[in-house]
Amino acid sequence: MELKDFKNWGSLCTRDEPVFCTNQCPLGVDVKGMAAKLNAGDFTGAYKNYSSQVLFPGIVSKICDEPCKSACLRKNIDESIPVRMLEKACCDFTATKDIPSFYMPLKNKRIAVVGGGLGGLSCAVKLVRKGYDVHLYEEKDRLGGSLWEPGSHISPEVLEEEFGRITRNDDIKMHLNTKVGSLDALAFDALYIATGRRGETFGLVGGFDPISLATAQNGVFMSGKTAGREESSVLIPIREGIRVSQSIESFLKTGRMGGEAGNHEVVPSRLSADIAGVKNKAGVKPAGPAGYTPEEAVEEAKRCLRCECKACAEACELIAYYKKKPKKIIEDVNATLNKVEAITKRVASRQINSCNLCGLCKEVCPTSLDFEEIFLASRRELHRGGSLPLAFHDFWMRDMDFSNSEDAFLALNPSIKDKSRYLFFPGCQLGGSDPRYVTDTYDYLLKRLEGGVSIMVGCCGAPAEWAGREEEHSAVIVQIKKNWEDLGSPGVILACPTCKKMFAQYLPDITVASLWTIVAEKGMPENKKSGEGQTVTVFDSCASRHEPDVRRSVRAILKNSGYQLEELAYSGERAQCCGYGGQIHAVNLPLLDEIVSNRVKGTPYDYITYCTNCRDTFANTQKPAVHMLDLMFYDNIKARAARKPPTLTQRRENRIQLKKQLLKQIGGREMQPSVSDYSRIKVFISPEVFKKMDRNLIVAEDAQRTIHYCESTGNKIQDTSTGNLIGHLQNEVITYWVVYRPEGDGFRLESIYSHRLNIEEHVT
Repeated sequence: MELKDFKNWGSLCTRDEPVFCTNQCPLGVDVKGMAAKLNAGDFTGAYKNYSSQVLFPGIVSKICDEPCKSACLRKNIDESIPVRMLEKACCDFTATKDIPSFYMPLKNKRIAVVGGGLGGLSCAVKLVRKGYDVHLYEEKDRLGGSLWEPGSHISPEVLEEEFGRITRNDDIKMHLNTKVGSLDALAFDALYIATGRRGETFGLVGGFDPISLATAQNGVFMSGKTAGREESSVLIPIREGIRVSQSIESFLKTGRMGGEAGNHEVVPSRLSADIAGVKNKAGVKPAGPAGYTPEEAVEEAKRCLRCECKACAEACELIAYYKKKPKKIIEDVNATLNKVEAITKRVASRQINSCNLCGLCKEVCPTSLDFEEIFLASRRELHRGGSLPLAFHDFWMRDMDFSNSEDAFLALNPSIKDKSRYLFFPGCQLGGSDPRYVTDTYDYLLKRLEGGVSIMVGCCGAPAEWAGREEEHSAVIVQIKKNWEDLGSPGVILACPTCKKMFAQYLPDITVASLWTIVAEKGMPENKKSGEGQTVTVFDSCASRHEPDVRRSVRAILKNSGYQLEELAYSGERAQCCGYGGQIHAVNLPLLDEIVSNRVKGTPYDYITYCTNCRDTFANTQKPAVHMLDLMFYDNIKARAARKPPTLTQRRENRIQLKKQLLKQIGGREMQPSVSDYSRIKVFISPEVFKKMDRNLIVAEDAQRTIHYCESTGNKIQDTSTGNLIGHLQNEVITYWVVYRPEGDGFRLESIYSHRLNIEEHVT
């Protein structure tokens, strides 16, 4: 993605698009907002909002032809909301009909409005409230035009109340019983002709522009009805009056006529609202002829769906956590990437690195807005500019380096003479969770596949990808390809969904297959215990989002093994991340906790995963979860489901142990462990301290290194109240602090923590 495209991405979001009913309404009535206030029993608040939009609520709520009903989404479920009846309820039950007025400085501009119908009045009301000197001319002795004629739906009492409120609250200079014969007789800076159908046009129809409502005379506008145009709704005159007031303001400021006051075209809203889960609920019918009672109005308002696009916020905790609309997120990303020194801040740095990079947002968004791509490109750009805090991803980068070091990496062909047809690449986390996952799977493949199977144990480079570290990631990819070529370029079998995603994107020349498609074809190991009808839930790895064959294979294996499956609300292509992806642990721990908590609550059944990160994440919260390999190679599934995940330190030790086992099993030789000065130090660590260390991404090696530094340099102090020793070691971007004491032939670690502060040390 090019960073210049970011601004265009914001336009994809439809969240701020008008709701369908409001979009269809000539006056843009905020039906959703009104329904929300009615739902809360706030009739006065609903009335104030409604009145400010329609200007004449008592009249509009009776004459409106309800174009909104045809646009209401409820019509696709049961029946449309009768908005006009709710509007009438606002008028009937409001505590006050007076709208607060605000002082506006008087402007030295005189506006003339000819015609006292709803259109002319609308223009006059809007302009006088902006501080203009407005004069309204009406040839009859009262306002309202045709509304007083026989057959009108509005009673004289309502008309008197509405127009009385206008004349009482607004400073319009009324000239009733005044017929204007010529515009030359009026003094004005701008003028609106709203004399109605067959009304006086002052000879200006010939130069009339139906789009802007401008006439050939500078500063003079005319309503479409006066010019002879048919309206699509009885509300059009009010709409035109409101819009002409805006055009007049623009004319007075710029001297130019224009605008689209007469444009009645309704542009379809791009809003997307999901109604799949909405239940049928019949509309409330008023018990009496006068309309809804307050209780009935509240009940009917509850049927309003309050349409909005919230798919991303409902699916993704990140968007909900930061409480920002997608457009605002993109604006903040732009500001972060284009920081102006001494003026702006990198406001979204933490948010950019709080994304799991799972891609769910693109799947649920109706326009495929992709924050995975946006945030990943942002991380790369920030890292290239030296502005991405290294501590955000430091642990995972070091973990990747360890997985690809001499201590843990292995690429081996069991056949010295012949190249193998296949290569098993388990990734780094599978063996870190349990070395037997890898060794047992390798034995299974050797027995089931013809042509030989070599093995490569290491990391696919995902940590560097997620950290935006392009050079380090490219180096891993290059090394994988070289080792693959050295092994004879065999077909690669992948157990980890993330590895499969990395290979597909960065190693497209390598033919790959998922372990689970092979197991689905070749079958489970013999004499495996049946699921005996137990109901379980498959937790799809987010990295398998676009791997339907893998997902189908996993489910086929489970069903053939006797399990009943209960799917999650978000699964398959809409799978949610377990929380591990994107390396957000060091960036936003509260968000990580929220994500994990939500996944754990996603099903009452035990989870079955085919990603060990997912399994260990859930098991760490005591949520029963097993990996597919547990079902393949273990009989006591309950014990495996309750198995605590290894600590971060144990994961490294497991990788070392795995390499030892494979070297001995395949190569027939012993592995010589690497030894350093600090590794000779014995450090005793309690389970409680290990738990805190995992929480803060600290491994035993960090404690050994720090204590060794303190002991070898003497840079330590003693807490005389406890006898404990305290010291620190700055290791690149992280500083570690230890509290420890001698114990036997080693040291007891009482506490360890880390931070990103650099400490200036001076020798005196």
